[in-house]
Amino acid sequence: MSSRAPVRFIADLFDTGRVVLDGDTLAGPRDVSAMTEELVEFEKVYRSTLPHHPPPLSLDAADWACGMLYRACQFLVYREYGEQAIAEQLSSSCPLKPSPSVCYSVDLTFRFLPDLVRLARAAAEHDPLLTPLLRWAGDWPLSSVGIKGVEGIEVEPFIDDPCLRLMYVDRIIAQSDVSRLNDDRVRDAVREAIGAFPELVPDLRPHLQPVQSMETS
Repeated sequence: MSSRAPVRFIADLFDTGRVVLDGDTLAGPRDVSAMTEELVEFEKVYRSTLPHHPPPLSLDAADWACGMLYRACQFLVYREYGEQAIAEQLSSSCPLKPSPSVCYSVDLTFRFLPDLVRLARAAAEHDPLLTPLLRWAGDWPLSSVGIKGVEGIEVEPFIDDPCLRLMYVDRIIAQSDVSRLNDDRVRDAVREAIGAFPELVPDLRPHLQPVQSMETS
């Protein structure tokens, strides 16, 4: 693998959302470290575009997510790798428990997870790569808005952070993802965001009505 390939991957990911992989050799620790260093520089600019004050960057969380996403992209492109290799390379969990800082740091690269899931599903209905991708989608709901079939969504680690809550709400509105409206705090935040213009989100509108208690005689 070219020494510049991992760095170019991050640059392309942030600049265009389209990446080119250089060779089928799986990324090693040194490659991931190079990507994380580049990611830190891009994050300085990225955070200035976000509302409120983003949580601090967690290098360990960002490093883990960056490596996982890069390897997942490799498995999507280089189909000669089998199910065993996918399971072995993508089985490790984030070294830190979800928190505003960790969720934000993972999301730097995992916000592209919906695109990766879409491509994997288009490649094969039962693509073994979908197993870890959908596991991540459930573990990191901030990053997985719009992905169908995600269960057990838990927003507690990030929903009280103003920046991340607004990011989450914006994505729900953009994707009309009604599956994310099962939490009162999320529903209230979406309702507040659309204000007096619920007609702009017709798919979400029926799910945003306040729950009325029923009186029994």
